[in-house]
Amino acid sequence: MSKDTASPPSYEDTFTRTPLSRGQNILDQLTLVRAQQIRSVISQHIIPLIEQQALYGIAQTIIAMIPSDTNLPAEAPPKSEFSFDNSDAGKQVEVIGFASDEQPQIIRLQGHMNRTEFWRPEVIIQELERVLGDELNASPNLQRPQPPSENLMQVERKPVKKSFFGRVSEAMNQEGENRYFSGPPTAEKKRMEGPGKVLAKARLEEICLRTVNEFGLYDTMTKQCIIIRVDARC
Repeated sequence: MSKDTASPPSYEDTFTRTPLSRGQNILDQLTLVRAQQIRSVISQHIIPLIEQQALYGIAQTIIAMIPSDTNLPAEAPPKSEFSFDNSDAGKQVEVIGFASDEQPQIIRLQGHMNRTEFWRPEVIIQELERVLGDELNASPNLQRPQPPSENLMQVERKPVKKSFFGRVSEAMNQEGENRYFSGPPTAEKKRMEGPGKVLAKARLEEICLRTVNEFGLYDTMTKQCIIIRVDARC
C-alpha cells in the first residue's frame, strides 16, 4: 500500500464543517436580498415622491409606507376629467393622529417581499435610513445649488445686526428643527445636518389608519407602518 495515499477526513471534521458553510451561505443570501429589496423600494417609490414634493417647493415630507400584508381596500382608479365626483370618497386610506400640517404621503407596498415581517427588524429600518440618506444627497434634483463665483463674492460684506424679534424667531426655528429630527448629537449627525444636506429618518411605528370601503363605510385599524421623515435643508 502506498504511503502517499491521502486518508479520508474524519467523521468529526465533516460534521462540523458542513453546518458552518450552510449557515454562512444563508447569511450571505439574506444580506444580498435585503440590500436589493431596500434599494428597489427607495428607487421606485420613495425618491420619486420626494422629488415630486421638491418640484412643488416642499422641503419637509413625511411618508407612511404600508406593508403589503395590511388588509386595505383596493385603490380607486384615477378620476376622469369628465367625472362629476369631486368628493374625497376616492381616498380609501388615510393616516390619522398626525397634525394637520404633517399629513403623511402614503405609499402602499405590494408583493410578498414587502410584508411586515420583512420590515420589522431594526437593522432593516437602519439600513433603509442610511441608504435613503445617501441616495437623496446624490440625487441631481435635490442637490444644493452651486455657490456664486469668486469674482461675485469679492464685494465687502457688512455684518447685519438682528433685532430682538429676529433673534427670537431664529431661536424658535432652531428649536422646531431639533424637535422634528430628535436624537442624541453624534459626529455623523452633525456632518449630515449641514446646509445643503437632505436629512432622512425612518422608524417602524404603530399608526392609525382610517379606511373607506366601496359602500362608503369607515373603519379604523392600528397597523405597523414605516414612517419616513425627510428634510431638505438648503
